[in-house]
Amino acid sequence: MKKIIRTLCVVATALFAIPQQADAQFFKKLKEAATNVVKDAVTGKTADEGANTTAKSAAPALQMVTSASGVSIGNPGSKNFDIDFVEAVGNAASNTVTITLKATSKDLTYSNVRIGDNTVTGYDSDGNEYKSNKHAGAKNMPAGLPVKFELSSLPQVPATVTVLPIVYVGYYLNSDIRSMGGNLSTYIQLKNVPVKWQ
Repeated sequence: MKKIIRTLCVVATALFAIPQQADAQFFKKLKEAATNVVKDAVTGKTADEGANTTAKSAAPALQMVTSASGVSIGNPGSKNFDIDFVEAVGNAASNTVTITLKATSKDLTYSNVRIGDNTVTGYDSDGNEYKSNKHAGAKNMPAGLPVKFELSSLPQVPATVTVLPIVYVGYYLNSDIRSMGGNLSTYIQLKNVPVKWQ
């Protein structure tokens, strides 16, 4: 009889012990999950991203393509249209530089397209900034047909500047395909733009 009571006590103790261990495991996992959630909220990254990744808000790197003229072009709208550099002409009398680009729509025809309409900013090798202050005209862009866009001119550029290391160009095809004012990572980028003075 003692043996049966003893066995029943051991079985009863085991029955109460098993759920408690499971509860302890559950609460341990819950604590780890809560710690990761708090860490994610503070750092802006998830535990799966690892220690070497950046926060989700970082903009993706813009892919630069070098044209035949040696100008590197970064086009954030490359899914919808291609950009080619044509020329950058400096006017020594007015100290202005006017850049011409060629844009080709890949799939659709767009109306009232604006590329470089009062949204052109260039920098010289000394760090001087030149911003356009005039409007360029809007054009239609038929699918598959290249269209030349003369950007609004950069003022007060000295004739000693023969290369603009970087130029940012705003664009607008429609409300979904456009650059965002104040966010240069959404602009077309031109690197090492040669200037021909006249």
